[in-house]
Amino acid sequence: MRFLGIFFLVMGLSATAAMAEGPAPASAEQKQKSPEQQAMDQLAEAGLRQALQAIQRSGGLYPFGLIQSGETVRAVGYSGEKADAPSAEEWAQGLFMQLRKIGKEQPDIELMGLFRLHDITAENGEKVTGVWAQVDHRGVRPWVIFLPLLKNEEGKHELGDMVYYATEQPLFEKSGE
Repeated sequence: MRFLGIFFLVMGLSATAAMAEGPAPASAEQKQKSPEQQAMDQLAEAGLRQALQAIQRSGGLYPFGLIQSGETVRAVGYSGEKADAPSAEEWAQGLFMQLRKIGKEQPDIELMGLFRLHDITAENGEKVTGVWAQVDHRGVRPWVIFLPLLKNEEGKHELGDMVYYATEQPLFEKSGE
């Protein structure tokens, strides 16, 4: 796949601002999580918020990544001409590989996340679209989160319950890979 460009944008507006608003009181579940897992949750929350804002503004979402080093969060996204942009699926695959490369070349990066739209088939056979996020920390196992966007009786979308599961495809190359 031909990469037309990657841009790094300091997320001084919303991702860092959301994280800088101050920590919410820790729930019993959060207190049981390691600091690495809590950091993953914060990055996932910031990315999901960005994804939902993009969907609300434009009706869609083109895949993007977030990388974090210390308190600095940066976005990674497509920066070429819109007419030349690969499909969202192709870009998501290329972005996954680009994030792995960034993680390998920049050891100061502690966290990475990949965010995109994804369709699943529900138990009743209906197609459900939602925001799919993979979040990885150098020190712990990566997680995938799926936030379904469900149509209500009025035909409008509302957020469903998030689904979390561990994945075997980390963004960071682990030792032995």
